[in-house]
Formats: sequence, structure tokens, C-alpha cells
Amino acid sequence: MTTDSSTIQAARPRSGYSPLMKFSLLAISLLLTSSNAISGVMPALIKQFPDQPRANVELLSTVPSFSMIIMIIASGFIARKIGDKATVTAGLVIAAVFGVIPFFVTNNFWVIMGSRIGLGVGFGLINSLAVSMIAKFFSGDEKATLMGFRSAFESLGQSLMPLAAGFLVLLSWNSSFLVYFLAVPILVLFVLFVPKEPNNPAADDSAHAETGSAKQSVNGPILLITVFLIVAVTMYIGLTTRLSSVVTGFGFGTMQQASTLLSVMTIGGMLMGFAFGLINKALKAQTLTVGLAALGIGSLIMFFAPNFAVLCVGALIAGISYPTMISYTFNQISEVCPKGSDTLCTSVVLVGCNFGAFTAPYTLKPVGGSSLSQPYLVYGVILLVIAAGYAVYHLVRK
Repeated sequence: MTTDSSTIQAARPRSGYSPLMKFSLLAISLLLTSSNAISGVMPALIKQFPDQPRANVELLSTVPSFSMIIMIIASGFIARKIGDKATVTAGLVIAAVFGVIPFFVTNNFWVIMGSRIGLGVGFGLINSLAVSMIAKFFSGDEKATLMGFRSAFESLGQSLMPLAAGFLVLLSWNSSFLVYFLAVPILVLFVLFVPKEPNNPAADDSAHAETGSAKQSVNGPILLITVFLIVAVTMYIGLTTRLSSVVTGFGFGTMQQASTLLSVMTIGGMLMGFAFGLINKALKAQTLTVGLAALGIGSLIMFFAPNFAVLCVGALIAGISYPTMISYTFNQISEVCPKGSDTLCTSVVLVGCNFGAFTAPYTLKPVGGSSLSQPYLVYGVILLVIAAGYAVYHLVRK
């Protein structure tokens, strides 16, 4: 049945939308992974607020994920009331305003915390619609291609934002928050070039068309994917959150070098996103095994790194492997979710991802104690164990 559906979708005509419209729709994904763009300036933030526990300050990097969880759930209801385009527009405006508040308010920790929560509200309004609007406007191979590009745009944003923050921190630590002004040109493009409704309603997938009339549900495999991603995202975000402190704390480099390394990691991830289709075609079910194992190996290299060069090698392996693992998992959602429940299942999985990102700073101390690098060892071992278990499961099943 899956093959027949794919054949029918591939046979549908292309949408006819302009490259500028496609770019404007994809561009909103540049922001969605930028909540931790300030991870590279974490040492400066810890120094700025010495009266706050380290975990509270590190939470500034990931707290947007908390409000994103709430708004991802609410965004579907809001979109039904005011429309997809209006919801995304509102999200971009909110992100632009709240994202730059810390640039103007530098001495009040809780105002900065509130602004970060507000940033997550804006991102949450956008998050699930960045996926569902592609399914709404496109179909078949064109939709699949744009879904891959969307993942690459996320990685590109995850790369450019920390890099820009790293350069801005040379002016002052609070200047790094100016990176969220990127929401303004994206807002202009989206408003001008993305229509409210598809030119050809028939372009919607049959599953998408059914979601309005059929009751959506979540099944066991989706819940398993969600739990897995909570664990995986918690580990990866924890590693990236702690990276800048490891670089500076061990005397490997500066905050700017740490921000640059984070950017290079995500550039590698972006390139891997473009190549994911070929990798998945070659490795099939073991794509996830390879992604998990590589992330675990990268984490262990970072733990044992004697200098900045070796640390970079481990970080690059981790940065390349993480998108491979995530892309494979998200690609499975439509394969295993109940018919007509793609939107709900995607939202549930996204909630899991953001919950993992939100809790990441609080897992660092329990697994690492007072050691800055200990989490890399613990996470590396856990990831290799999961990879081995998943590989054995599929070999036995085959």
C-alpha cells in the first residue's frame, strides 16, 4: 500500500510555486533551532549573574523549549481560528520582539528569563506549521525534497546563529542577542510571498486532507519515538550547552572559538541533511544505528580530548551524526502513525524534543557531578549501548 501511495504522489504535477515562495516558506525554519544560539556566551552570562546557580543560567539557553512545548500544542487550535499564515506571522513578530530584549535589559536576570520564555512562545507558534504548511502547499517528490531542505535550513540556522552570536559577543555579551533580529527579514519575506491558501487544493496529501474529518490518535510506535527523542535530544543539547564551558574551563580556547565550533558542527549537520536521502537509501533501518554510534563516539572523543583540535574532531562527529539520527526518526513518523494523524503525531514528537531540550541543563549535574566533561563520558556510553541494542534488534528481526 505504501508503494502505491508513493507512486501516486510522485505522479502528481508540481505545484508551480516560485522559488522565492519556497525560500520564504523554508526560511522560517532558520529560527527554529536557534534558541541555544547563545550557548557560546554562557561563561559571560555566568559571570554576569554570579548570584544565580549555574543550572539557572544555563537554563537561559534552553528555557525557550519549555514555552515552545505549550505553544506547539496550542498552535493547531490557534491556526484553526486565525489561519496558518496569521499564526506564523504572529510567531515571527513575538520572536523578534522578545528575542532582543536582553540586549536592552542587562542587569535583571528574571527579565531576561521572561524574554527567553517569550521567544519560545514565538517559536512554538511556528514550529509545527513549518512542517504542516509544506504538506499543505506541496505533494509527492516536491514535498519530500522540500522536507529535506527544511531540515537543512534548520541546521543552517543552527550554524549561522551561534556564529553571528560569537562575533557579536566581541562587542559585548548582550550584543549576542541581536541575532534574533533575523526574524524581521524572514517576516517580511513570509508576509509578501507565502499565500494564505494553496493555489491548487488538490496538492494536499490524502492523509492531510483526512485530518480535518477523522479523529486523530497516537499509537505505541509514536510514543516510543517520542521517548527516544526525549533521551537523545537531552543528551545532545546537554553536550552543546556545556561545550563552551569545557573549551574555556580547560583552557582550550575562547568563547568566540567555542561559538565558531558550534557553528561548524551544525554546518556539518546541514550538509549531512542534504545527503540524508542517499545515506538512508544505503543503510535503511541501520541508519539510526550508525547515527547513534557516531554520536556516542564523538561524545567519548570530546571527553578524552587533550587539546582543542581533538575536541573539534569529536564535536564535528557529533554534529554530523545528530541530524542523521533525527532525520531518520522524523521520517518514520508518517510510516508508523495512525492514518490521518500526521499532524497530531508530529506535534507529540515535537513536544518530546522540546521537553528534552528544556531539561538538558538539569541532567548535566546528576550525570557529571562537579566535573565539566563527565557528561560526555556518560552520554557516550549510553548512546553506544542504545546503538548496539537497536542493531541487534533489527538483525534478529531480519
